[in-house]
Amino acid sequence: MGGKAMNTIADFFDTIADRWDELCTHDPDKINRILKQTSLHKGMRILDVGCGTGILEQFLLPYSPSMIVAIDISPLMIERAQSKYAVKNVDFRNIDVLDINKEQFNYIIAYSVFPHFEHQQEIIRHLAALLLPEGELVICHSEGRDKINAHHNQHASKLSFGLPSAQELANWMKPYFDIQTIHDTDQYYLVSGKRKL
Repeated sequence: MGGKAMNTIADFFDTIADRWDELCTHDPDKINRILKQTSLHKGMRILDVGCGTGILEQFLLPYSPSMIVAIDISPLMIERAQSKYAVKNVDFRNIDVLDINKEQFNYIIAYSVFPHFEHQQEIIRHLAALLLPEGELVICHSEGRDKINAHHNQHASKLSFGLPSAQELANWMKPYFDIQTIHDTDQYYLVSGKRKL
């Protein structure tokens, strides 16, 4: 994310961390539908990028991961997430994803976070480097792209760099990934790909 923009975003999410779960609701059926379209299965080492207050962990844990590394740049979001989960295979960290370099994962999910990355193609390249061969990158939202971009333009224009069309995102991913799923409707947004060998 980098520099000034990252600090602004972290500060914003710190100010609303204690109210986030009330302010921002997520449709469990849509999240489960998204996850079922991916390769998620037992024993995976998962990176949850921009985990916020730990929204996804309740959906990921039933898949019996070996480890979930859940990261966010907002320290207060991470504190909130840690207060909700006390399980040994979830490791919450207050860190920028670009600062993770020497770890590898079977599965990386960026749920409801991608518009907050300023240099989106750089993020894709970095996430590809963190995946084992045939590991999967999943970028998704449980709302449609038009609704997300309209909301951010109205309420968070300084914190959002926009969500590209799913096809454009897939094109950015193609040098590193075999694209698995492209779904871009008013119901939800999902682009996933498996790391090329």
